[in-house]
Amino acid sequence: MRISSFFRYSLILTLGAILAATPVLAQTDTGNIEVQTVLSDGQPVPGVLVTATSTSKGVERTAVSTENGWAILRLLTPGTWSIATQLEGLEPQESTVTVHLGQTSKVTFTLAPATVTETIDVVAEAPVIDIFDPGVAANVTPEQIRELPVPDRDFQNLAFTAPGVQRERGSFRFIQGSPVIGSSSNASQASIYVDGVDQTDPAVGLARTRFNQDSIEEFQVVVNRVDTEIGGSDGGVLKVITRSGGNDFQGSIFGFYRDESLRETGELEEDGLDFERTQIGATLGGPFVLDQTHFFTSIEYIDETDFAPVRPGGAFTDLATDVENPFTQWLGLFNLDHQFSAGSFGTLRSVIENYREDNFGVGGIFAESNGQSLDRDSWNLVLGWTKVLDQGRLIEARGQLGHRNYEQPTNSDQVEEWFTFGNTYRTGNNLIGDFLGEGDYASLRGTYYAQSGDHDWKVGASLFHLEERSIVDIYQEGLIVYADDTRNIPLLYSYGLGSSEVDIDTDIVSAWVQDDWRVNERFTLTLGLRYDIDLDGNNPDFEHPDVGDRSSDDDNFQPRLGFVWDVKGDGDTVLRGGAGLFAGRFLVGPGILERQQNGLSGRLLLTNVSFPPFFPLDINDPENTGFPLGPDVLFLNDDYQAPESTQLSLGLSQRLGDTGLWLQLEAVHAEGNNEVFVKNVNFGGNDNPVPLDPTKRIIYNFTSEGRSEYTALILSLDGTLPGGHLLNGSVTWSDKKNISDDYNPAFPSGYPSDPTDVEGEFGRSRLDETWRVVLSGVFRLPWDLTVAPIYQYGSGQPWNRIIGYDFNGDSFASDRLPGVDRNSEDGPDFSRTDLRITKAIGFGDDLQLDLIVEVFNLFNETNFDVASIDNVEFLAGPTLANPDAVFIPNPTFGDYRATLSPREIQIGARLRF
Repeated sequence: MRISSFFRYSLILTLGAILAATPVLAQTDTGNIEVQTVLSDGQPVPGVLVTATSTSKGVERTAVSTENGWAILRLLTPGTWSIATQLEGLEPQESTVTVHLGQTSKVTFTLAPATVTETIDVVAEAPVIDIFDPGVAANVTPEQIRELPVPDRDFQNLAFTAPGVQRERGSFRFIQGSPVIGSSSNASQASIYVDGVDQTDPAVGLARTRFNQDSIEEFQVVVNRVDTEIGGSDGGVLKVITRSGGNDFQGSIFGFYRDESLRETGELEEDGLDFERTQIGATLGGPFVLDQTHFFTSIEYIDETDFAPVRPGGAFTDLATDVENPFTQWLGLFNLDHQFSAGSFGTLRSVIENYREDNFGVGGIFAESNGQSLDRDSWNLVLGWTKVLDQGRLIEARGQLGHRNYEQPTNSDQVEEWFTFGNTYRTGNNLIGDFLGEGDYASLRGTYYAQSGDHDWKVGASLFHLEERSIVDIYQEGLIVYADDTRNIPLLYSYGLGSSEVDIDTDIVSAWVQDDWRVNERFTLTLGLRYDIDLDGNNPDFEHPDVGDRSSDDDNFQPRLGFVWDVKGDGDTVLRGGAGLFAGRFLVGPGILERQQNGLSGRLLLTNVSFPPFFPLDINDPENTGFPLGPDVLFLNDDYQAPESTQLSLGLSQRLGDTGLWLQLEAVHAEGNNEVFVKNVNFGGNDNPVPLDPTKRIIYNFTSEGRSEYTALILSLDGTLPGGHLLNGSVTWSDKKNISDDYNPAFPSGYPSDPTDVEGEFGRSRLDETWRVVLSGVFRLPWDLTVAPIYQYGSGQPWNRIIGYDFNGDSFASDRLPGVDRNSEDGPDFSRTDLRITKAIGFGDDLQLDLIVEVFNLFNETNFDVASIDNVEFLAGPTLANPDAVFIPNPTFGDYRATLSPREIQIGARLRF
């Protein structure tokens, strides 16, 4: 039954009570400092006043050490803080500590009786990695963001320097090339938190807005977590914070450029079109009021003239060409910070994006006419306020408003044509028509923090409201599928009637509680519980004759357990681990599709099939010829649930002597359940290949029958070498398997070989890289030179070998031969080296010019795009209905139609002041 109104409103009222107390900042975009005060014999010193001062903003925070000698400073903005101690009768001491996003920095002060009046400086070396996090996470620091080579200056590409991250090769919903974190089955499964709020697009799973690289302060790649404050993902998390201003006016003007003359010709390119990319922008930050009000703003414009390689097969190979694929993009950001009082802080974060692309979706077997334009506009606004109630008690909250709009008008209004079952060439209007997706978002979240003896508590809740509008007019101009590479044998004609315009809304309510219990000076135990409910994510109120009783998925209780053991008590050897249950989100896409394609409301999808000589299909009048079949309909399964996973991790961090280097060994295991699996339930299976309901052609059913397994072993080396050189390296062995890679499979080849054999689809994930090696560094050389390389290696990702046509009669060309497992073929290895060299030229104390040269794919290694492989083994052949037909091999089977980028050189300059 549906969740009771009483329970729903109780959760909302709980959230309201938390927010009403006093609103503030979020732990998801801050860090902590734990200060230990002891005497020379190790005895704790209570009552010590600890003052933390931001070296850039002048903001102060204070805490008093408890009876066990610990003073905790929470919710600190990442950056450098000066720490000072004061207690009558003891020498004052000072230290400088760097706070990183999502991490806890620890410093110990050994206090001595006051004999002199001078202040004693303590050296507090904070590692870049968070050795005291029971989960598995890696930070990408401001220095790495500023100095490392970044393809297309998209900061998310730096996530590939973190262990436990794989490359997305799926092309649907803009995810191709994105980082896939940990056990996530695809790039849209992770949660994206920006400046303390959830900015995950509920329609496609990526970030709702884009950010220019110079506006990013730091981000954290979370492979496995124990923290209950972050939800919405049964896989990994990306936490991002944007930059803020300080007491000094600082800014930059920058430009980057590359063109055809700075680029090699790829192995499969036609070398007929020019390439050019220009990025220009500026940043400025500083005080409105010293020590009180600070701002930061940035703007960037990108103009790229690129091309998409069209590589048809079969009789159309002579039509191979490169098609222009240009885009422009504007990115803007404005941030404001204000200190109302010594314990009250406010923030404003705003971002805007405008994006325009031509020939989106063109390439491979997709002709220029089959492409679309892509117009994307989005903005987001976040307001926050942090309040220190008293020693050990804080409260935080954030409010968010956002809007996202993308339109994809088609390039052609002609009927769409697929040749040889759509395996060799596709031309004419696009399958999804003039697509539109639009959303409005609002959220509130708050967390209360309290320290009680050896226990650090946090309790919080959030409410996220979204409204989506969607138009997906499938078969807008009709689709004709041919049996070969001529128009002589039309097989079927599919078309749609009516509008698919749909409005949908839902509310997501979350609550969490967590206790970090310091059992003793060396051992901390974390206990937590999180709860999430999407009240309308699975269309519980949808009424239809073919839909049974359906209720909200209201059992998403997620217990967490973690520990951190400082083995020797000196922070040099730390053992940590965690276990927990994690619930993912309902993407709104399936719920929208059900309302668009259910056969009664929305758009009616019909098909006429050719049955010569009695019902031949005439391509000049396809809607009124051929034999009419029943409609295609789509439903969510009545027990459709949010995905979930059980995750385990164990890690060991070891400082290497007195160096700034840390060696880490980590193990992660995750098992996912209730994952999305789409199948045709109107097919009786390969043993009974008949329609179960003859009044319909296909009944798409979104089920929760999917599952996954992920195991990884990670060895990494991180830290700072003498001279300030930054070094990061990791080797990851992993094994990733699942039943389905996506909630919306590619039509018609991405569906199960036999929809009645779900376990038969369990195989390697399309992302699986058994071995992945990453090395990166930032090296300071004489003559103000900085050299920053990144090397990546990944063993081959698999691909799915299919017959190539509808062998079993289930209306999909996704069948495999007997004995062929899903994703059983190994793709080529991936190897790439990027390099950045920066020469700094100073003009006085306040002006510096950086001259930059970046080389991407330095050694011009050919990396074939696994997503572009021709995985169709035969162009025609026997079927279950006609087993005596002869196989016709596909001559281009196993060939690649595209490569990843060849060597490209980018030149740039940045004037900093």
